[in-house]
Amino acid sequence: MIPKKYTVDLRIDPSVESFQGRIRIDVELRKPTQEIWLEAKDITASEASVNGETAGLNPDGEFLQVRLHSPAGPGRVSVSLRYEGKLDEKSVVGPYRKKVGGDWYVFTTFTPIDARRAFPCFDEPRFKAPWELTIHAPAGDKAFANGREVSDKPEANGGHAIHFAETRPLPSEVVAFAVGPFDVFKGANAGHGTPIRVITPRGLGDEARAAAQATVDVLPRLEAYTGMPYRFGKLDHLALPEGAFGAVENPGLITYRQRGLLAAPDQDTPEKIRAIRSVESHEIAHQWFGDLVTQADWDDVWLSEGFATWLSAKIMDQFQPPARAHLAAVAARERIMAMDDSPRTRPVRVIMHNREEMKDVYSQIVYQKGAAILWMVEEWLGEAKMQAGLRDYLKKHEFANATTADLETSLGGAAGIDPAPVMDSFLNQTGIPVLQGEMHCDGQPRIEVRQTNEAHNWSIPVCWRGDGGSGCAVIDKPRAEIALKSCAAWFYLNSGASGYYRTAWTAQQAPMLERALPRLTAAERLLLAYDLRAAKVPAPDLISKLSSDPEPEIAKAARDER
Repeated sequence: MIPKKYTVDLRIDPSVESFQGRIRIDVELRKPTQEIWLEAKDITASEASVNGETAGLNPDGEFLQVRLHSPAGPGRVSVSLRYEGKLDEKSVVGPYRKKVGGDWYVFTTFTPIDARRAFPCFDEPRFKAPWELTIHAPAGDKAFANGREVSDKPEANGGHAIHFAETRPLPSEVVAFAVGPFDVFKGANAGHGTPIRVITPRGLGDEARAAAQATVDVLPRLEAYTGMPYRFGKLDHLALPEGAFGAVENPGLITYRQRGLLAAPDQDTPEKIRAIRSVESHEIAHQWFGDLVTQADWDDVWLSEGFATWLSAKIMDQFQPPARAHLAAVAARERIMAMDDSPRTRPVRVIMHNREEMKDVYSQIVYQKGAAILWMVEEWLGEAKMQAGLRDYLKKHEFANATTADLETSLGGAAGIDPAPVMDSFLNQTGIPVLQGEMHCDGQPRIEVRQTNEAHNWSIPVCWRGDGGSGCAVIDKPRAEIALKSCAAWFYLNSGASGYYRTAWTAQQAPMLERALPRLTAAERLLLAYDLRAAKVPAPDLISKLSSDPEPEIAKAARDER
């Protein structure tokens, strides 16, 4: 069974610890059935019907069974429920309430599996459907949701009913709403004319200007890279007094911890503006990777988080010199390599079975190693081919779901190379490949490359360069050779410093690397310092030169305890 549309009616008073809801779910049944299972938690359902006929209810843990008196389907049916839910002021997941400055507010954080606390639903990413919400709120309170406001009508009880436009197909985890006496800062339209607002608790509206301007800076760059305008109409940024995450990418209503989104006028420093721009870059990147195209299941959450991390870094790189951006990327990868080489590691792709396992779904391995793999693949395939493949992926799976295999198909079609063996070997196992390279000038000049950790089955895209040329080759055996046109005075086995692997240099190669230093980029010199430190190579002269490097990050990496 597949949900085709949700129509939700919520009665919310932030000063009260519960809310009332009605929901109609249009469901496509593939075969006749007498039971429909929904996810539901901390919800008390009181009435249910299917196609207007009364149905039974059977709560079962995090599930709710709707029992039909006679089989329905195949075809489309309408499931309607009336229920009550909780607004827990001590929680930061599901729908919850907080008191700020004497005022009560209601917020939501549904990712990954807590939309079921707000409404019975199909609470898994593969189930995408349009959502149409109506919120009944007290007088004086505003309400916001993913869709644009269509109408706001007074009610006999003194409150008002705010109706929101039907959304594009969304997974339940990124549905969002908020109710309270908010301030609203209207920024300039961004990109292809998207209206921008920043929503804050009462009295904080004057701290929203930098966040609104950050969207004007960032959104057009993401539209240019993806080749697609922002697809979700309006774009609101909502400041939370507390949150389970730094931010959540709900389309049309992105939520942030307010300390990461807001800046008082006297705190509007370049550093603060950059930090706001950075977090917005990540969340707005999700509007394509995660919202427009959603992972089919939780084992592929890297298609959302890894991509947002990688793409936001590319966008932020446009605001600083390229050399500085590459240094930051190498340093970030070094930090995740330390985790990947420890007992705390896990593969990027992991099948999740229950709520307990879901606690690890947003591991930094997913974000940072996922991003590092994409950086490596881009260097290997080429930037233009990578971009073409990603545009194909977005276009093919727009408003739908995708898998890693779908991504690999699009990248392979654009590049003319099947990236699956490389990507799968890095996504599905832990650890860091270690390579040794040795130049041979007898007969055909060549670099012999050996994998030292043979317990793993790696397919490694090795990009190399030297005074004898440059190129990339996939090393998928314990030993391989890279043919050269001529013997080289020096070579470097991680051109661009983008490969997710260590190079185990030897003390005998230190003089060659000293000669190469003037020709290496800052990112390559930083990676060399990290690699020498990891292998504890006794090369005092080389390390001394790196310790005196004009780039502080390189000098520090070379001087750190070895």
